[in-house]
Amino acid sequence: MKILINALSGNGDALMFSPALRLLKNKLPDSEIDMLVMFRSVREMYAENPWLNKIHYIDLLNQSKFKSFREIRKLKNNNYDFSVNVYPSNRFEYNLLNALLGAKSKLAHHYIHTDIFRAEYFNDILINEVKNRHNVLQNMDLISQIVKVNESETGRMEIFISGEDKVRSDKWHMEINPEKKTIAGFHPGSALLKNHINKRWDKDKFAELGCRLMDEFDVMILLFGNEFELNNEINALMHNRAVIASTSNYMDSVARMVNCKLFVSNDTAFMHTAAALQIPVAAIFGYTNAEELSPWMTDNVVIRKNLDCSPCFYNSPKPADCIWKGAESFKCIKSISVDEVFEACIKLLKKNQTLPS
Repeated sequence: MKILINALSGNGDALMFSPALRLLKNKLPDSEIDMLVMFRSVREMYAENPWLNKIHYIDLLNQSKFKSFREIRKLKNNNYDFSVNVYPSNRFEYNLLNALLGAKSKLAHHYIHTDIFRAEYFNDILINEVKNRHNVLQNMDLISQIVKVNESETGRMEIFISGEDKVRSDKWHMEINPEKKTIAGFHPGSALLKNHINKRWDKDKFAELGCRLMDEFDVMILLFGNEFELNNEINALMHNRAVIASTSNYMDSVARMVNCKLFVSNDTAFMHTAAALQIPVAAIFGYTNAEELSPWMTDNVVIRKNLDCSPCFYNSPKPADCIWKGAESFKCIKSISVDEVFEACIKLLKKNQTLPS
């Protein structure tokens, strides 16, 4: 059997398919499972995954439509039995692409918030989206159309780090942390698509949190993400006592995250990456749904405000918007205090017996 996984969204969404991928391969060990991606960082993240045969990378966002169409049509020659749109993939373009791939059976979700212009009808098998169901489990629902699965089999998310990346990371950690301090990773950024800059907790609050952890418990702070200007601003607010950890290569960052005993993040791919690495996570949520996106199968504390209007963002091509205006705009994330996140950090460090004296 030949199966193509269309992981066309970002790293976080692609990573939440990893439990389903492992289960699919375990139940169909003789199958050929390929993945199609359009982000280089997703290709990097899955490069060492043992459950995949091939990763096909098509730069859909930057190359000409003609070149993309030609590469998609070339994939059609592989004669896949199934092509699967990873959840969430709720755009017209994703459904059109699934149709062009020409698999015998094309799987995707039928979304709660949708319309005829999303062209879900291009797919052969549609799985109903379930509100408040975690994304990992929504992906399990997809593969249940190929193999028999039980929710209890799901397991954790997985990232496989190469030996070369491990060696390089170990050397880097010896250089920046010879005293072997407890390390906390921060990801203060977020994607910008769909107005998701508003998922970001305030940079001044991140800096204050970092200072408290450093001053009271001698924790080392590593700043992750490719939002280098933002990270440099936050580091300056912490008197340049933190370390900028990320490079242009996603797996450099992943390998460097392994040594973290705590990770503090907005709702981002780095938050899900920390969960895959079994790092305790203090997860800061605004308007996105924590029930669907919370750190999967790792110790975590979700910090959010239970406002009547939140969560208000659902899977749709539409950008995030807020019913509140002016200073109150996106107050769900703005009203989270440093004390609340600090208490979550201390709780996780104590629970995992990694709180410095």
